[in-house]
Amino acid sequence: MLGAGPGTDDALLQRIAHVIGEALPVEVTDDIDGAQWTKLLINHVNALPAITGLSVQEVIADRALRRIMTASMRETVRVARRIGVRFGTVQGVSGSVLGLIGALPLALGAQFPRLLARRMGTVPNPGSTLQSIRRGQLTEIDFLNGAVVQEAAAHGLTAPVNAAIVELVHEVERTAAFLSPPRWLAASASEPLPGQQASAKMRRGCSGSVLSMSAIAASRGCASRS
Repeated sequence: MLGAGPGTDDALLQRIAHVIGEALPVEVTDDIDGAQWTKLLINHVNALPAITGLSVQEVIADRALRRIMTASMRETVRVARRIGVRFGTVQGVSGSVLGLIGALPLALGAQFPRLLARRMGTVPNPGSTLQSIRRGQLTEIDFLNGAVVQEAAAHGLTAPVNAAIVELVHEVERTAAFLSPPRWLAASASEPLPGQQASAKMRRGCSGSVLSMSAIAASRGCASRS
């Protein structure tokens, strides 16, 4: 992905794209921030396989895990919209479709991970984060879900679902032991729309370190300004 910005030499950019395109597929965009956030959202499929040891397709086929993945995506869309990001079109995925994930109920938003799974086909895809775990290497999670947490904090927002996922991936990095989330978690992996008031109990769940899957359930009221 190549992107233009203020002062970019468009002719030079096109020449670079042509040269790289001889060896690799290249997309050129005039909104690199939107394209990066779109790619970041798609890459949310990587974290839960690293936590559970399952393939991307197996995670998405599991209702509980699919709802957690959708919750992390929805939270990401909401953070992006709050800070003025416009999702672009990457790999045929429309930015307008991605924007809907922030408003749709989890059950409807979960159709997007299902679409990604169908595009992957039937060959098990472990995702890059799980591959790093299997090799005993540190993962890129701080630049995936962790980037959402960092951008949210930089703008006075919180992203507790993504924060919980990042902590869990780091736990697996440290222990080399995959985790099996409880089935009841799926019903709790959601948060109110921005502007809705969270209960005091849920607000208390936003503070401190996020160290367990149950912390995701306690994040429902935290996806707004801290």
